[in-house]
Amino acid sequence: MSNELRNKLHELQELSNNAADPQTRAIIEALRLQTAILNERLFRIELQLGEVTKRWDADPA
Repeated sequence: MSNELRNKLHELQELSNNAADPQTRAIIEALRLQTAILNERLFRIELQLGEVTKRWDADPA
């Protein structure tokens, strides 16, 4: 996870903690969690692409 994304997730957590009402807090927390999940999925895709690239480069054909 990049430092920039980590900072943004932290900012969203702070906004959630300081939200004036429970509905706003829930919306911000949902956005934070979805962003974190999306980041994890993108990271897995990046790893898979790296593996495919290694295999492709190693293929002598």
